[in-house]
Amino acid sequence: MLTSSRRCRCCGATFAQLLSLSCDRPDLCPDDLVVQDNAAILAQTGDVLTDDFCRLGDLRFVRAVLAVPLADSDGQEFILGTWANLGVDDFDAYLDLLDMQDTESLGSRPAWLANAIPPDNTTPVACMLHMRPEGQYPELQISEAKHPLSTLQHTGAQLEELFELLHTYGHDLASLVYDS
Repeated sequence: MLTSSRRCRCCGATFAQLLSLSCDRPDLCPDDLVVQDNAAILAQTGDVLTDDFCRLGDLRFVRAVLAVPLADSDGQEFILGTWANLGVDDFDAYLDLLDMQDTESLGSRPAWLANAIPPDNTTPVACMLHMRPEGQYPELQISEAKHPLSTLQHTGAQLEELFELLHTYGHDLASLVYDS
């Protein structure tokens, strides 16, 4: 399951490694806001959604990853592709350093998880957004010790917990183990 290629029965996606989830937009972003090229975040005013950035009124978002180690897997991680809500100044600093591929120099910044994970958790979750070397999305670390994702990030997820999380997002559990 960690290394073989499979095709998900429910969504048709092909996965070369362990299935990861990816949110296509922050939860607050309307479904009818069209995804544009990343250049639109600088070229346009008003609400904008790109592959990696989102501006909604006074709110600013960047695409990020949230890694959950898998228990007893020799360092394997399950990756959640999420969005992080940043302060305007931190967002602007991130954009300023992006062209120079020097976002890592920002270090860590406070942020909020902008997607409900698990889906029934609608309360905003405080995080730290850790910048990484060029070409890598920043990584979210849950700051709230009592949040279920914080526990998973610190102790690692058992396979059953991972299956349960994926099932809450509508993935057919058989597709995770067997090719369709």
